[in-house]
Amino acid sequence: MNEMKKWKAIISVILIFLLGSLAGALVTHKIYQHRVGSILKGEARPMREMIVRRLDHELHLDPTQQEQLRAIVKETHEEMKNIRRQFRPQTEQIFARSQDRIRAILRPDQLEKYEKIIAERKKRRENDENSK
Repeated sequence: MNEMKKWKAIISVILIFLLGSLAGALVTHKIYQHRVGSILKGEARPMREMIVRRLDHELHLDPTQQEQLRAIVKETHEEMKNIRRQFRPQTEQIFARSQDRIRAILRPDQLEKYEKIIAERKKRRENDENSK
């Protein structure tokens, strides 16, 4: 009977360890997913803070330098956003030509699915732009 209690205790410890590891992995995944999602959506603040944190970690910046770096990164982001806005009509034309070329090679059943894909992506892009 002592042997049975010993095994139950060992299995309980292993189970608790595995559940803790699983919970930690899940939380880490969710945090990573949120950060990457913010960056991919073009949300500026998470990306700027990531740059500041990384450089602070590597360079050991003092608080004044951190604030100056935040200002520089923010200004750079705004400049890049303006450049993207300027070139947006051209990139949209390139994408439109590409989509037309793709449509030309698709069968009718594929074309119907392709149009749905394009509509979904357009809607997602518009939602992302409206949320900024």
